[in-house]
Amino acid sequence: MADAANFERSDSETAISRYLQAADILLLLSKVEENYTAWKYYTDTAAQCQQKARRLIALKPSEGAPTPAPARPTGQGPPS
Repeated sequence: MADAANFERSDSETAISRYLQAADILLLLSKVEENYTAWKYYTDTAAQCQQKARRLIALKPSEGAPTPAPARPTGQGPPS
C-alpha cells in the first residue's frame, strides 16, 4: 500500500495497479485467517485499497475526451 501511495500523484496507472494488487493479496490472506480480528483487518484494508483504486480511476481524465470549457459569469449576482 505504501508503494501505491508513492505513485498516487506521479503515475496514477501504476498506483491503480498497485492498490488492486494489494487488495488481492490482502483478500488471499483473509481467506486463510482463522482469527476474526486479523480477518477483519485484512478485509477492511482490502476494501480501502479497492476504494482508492476506484477513486483514482474516477479522477483520471479520459483519453480523447474534450476538456470542459470554464464556466462563464452570467452577470447576475447572488440570489437575494
